[in-house]
Amino acid sequence: MFGEARRVQLQHKIGASKMTRLLFTLIVVVLMVAHAFAIKCYVCVDTEEDCKKSKLEENKVNFLYPCLADEGDRCFRLWYKRENYDAMVAIGCAKQSFCDAEKSLCDIKRDGADFQCELSCCSEDGCNASSYFTANVILLAVSSVLGLALLK
Repeated sequence: MFGEARRVQLQHKIGASKMTRLLFTLIVVVLMVAHAFAIKCYVCVDTEEDCKKSKLEENKVNFLYPCLADEGDRCFRLWYKRENYDAMVAIGCAKQSFCDAEKSLCDIKRDGADFQCELSCCSEDGCNASSYFTANVILLAVSSVLGLALLK
């Protein structure tokens, strides 16, 4: 009688152990699949010089990371500059709601004469490395000068 009860307990423990291992394996596989399909974004918050595309791409191991689900499914690049200060860049993972809110905030703050701001959000691996903001600011400055010259 005790032998039969012991055998049933042992089988129950073995069954639970197999189920636990199966559940653990399933969780690991799901996490690996989610990680494999996560967007990879460059992450850097520093001066424009230190977060430039060439530095990021030369050292992907330190700057290119898969985004976690709660971080979002987009990459962003925020460029901003205050008068008398170096331009700063913040790049990383974001949700669409962050992109929308920051874009609106950039538009509002940009109205001030001493603040410049540009935000870009994208949805491809490593798409936030580009530093086209600098080119856009230069293009805007050149266009403004040419426009003023033509008005004279």
